[in-house]
Parts: sequence; C-alpha cells; structure tokens
Amino acid sequence: MIPREIVDFLSRASVAVLSTRDAAHAPHIHFLSGWQVHDDLESVVCLVPASFTDRLAEGLAPAGRIAMVAEVIGPHETYQLKGRYLEHRAAGPADRPVFHACLRRFVSGVQDHLKGRYCEDDLAARVHEPAVALRFAVEEIFLQTPGPAAGRRVFPAGA
Repeated sequence: MIPREIVDFLSRASVAVLSTRDAAHAPHIHFLSGWQVHDDLESVVCLVPASFTDRLAEGLAPAGRIAMVAEVIGPHETYQLKGRYLEHRAAGPADRPVFHACLRRFVSGVQDHLKGRYCEDDLAARVHEPAVALRFAVEEIFLQTPGPAAGRRVFPAGA
C-alpha cells in the first residue's frame, strides 16, 4: 500500500510530470493535468492532456516502466514514484473533479509563491484538459525535496 503520508502529499501536490522511456531508453516527459491515488491504494491515476500524449504509448510498450514526480510549489516538497504501467483509458466526466482540484492547487501555489504576479486566468490556461487517464502500480517512492535527504527511498521501507 502507498504510505498514508504520500497519499496526503499527492492530495496537496500542485504540479506533476510523468516520465516514460522508449525501447532505446530515450526519456519522454508528459506534463499532467491531474492525479489521484486509486481506490486500491496501490496505484496512481494520472491525467494526461492531449498536448502531452505524443510517444506515451511508445514509452509504455517496451517494459511499461513509469516515473512520476510531484511537487508542492512553494516549499518544493517533492517525491518521485516509480512503477509499472497497468492500464489507460480516455479521460471522462468522472475525472473532471480531479482535474479541477489539481488546477486550483497549481494556480494557488504559483499565486502564493510568486506573490500574485500572474493573473489566475493566465495560470489556469497552462493546465490543459485531460485526454487520457493512465494508471500505474507504485513500486518505489523516493524523497526528492532539495536537501540532505534527497534521493532517500521512503517506500518500500527497509528495502
């Protein structure tokens, strides 16, 4: 199971990217428009906008390895979740609340961190509607917050 502290963190995170790699191990970055821990508490659903679906299927084909990095803007609290692809589907109406919650956290995080220097509408325009909902099983989690503990594995414990 994904540790409770990470479930809580993901519900606060304000920006995230998904990384895949092709058969030649070339990385492909996919900015996310939303994310949430799946009901099974062992996987994460990532919402990918159409503008970042290029090479997504290609990156899943060889071994299905995925890395997701999420951050809380401001304190730069950051974790990397690594795992394997499980499934994907077209994003639908049930994904809208997740998209809107992540969008609000992004706009609020940037506004707070940069002292309101950007218009909320301009910031909101940077996060695109989701086209694909991709789910991956979380196998490892690493702390990536800048500082002396960066890179420390937090899940699974003791491994």
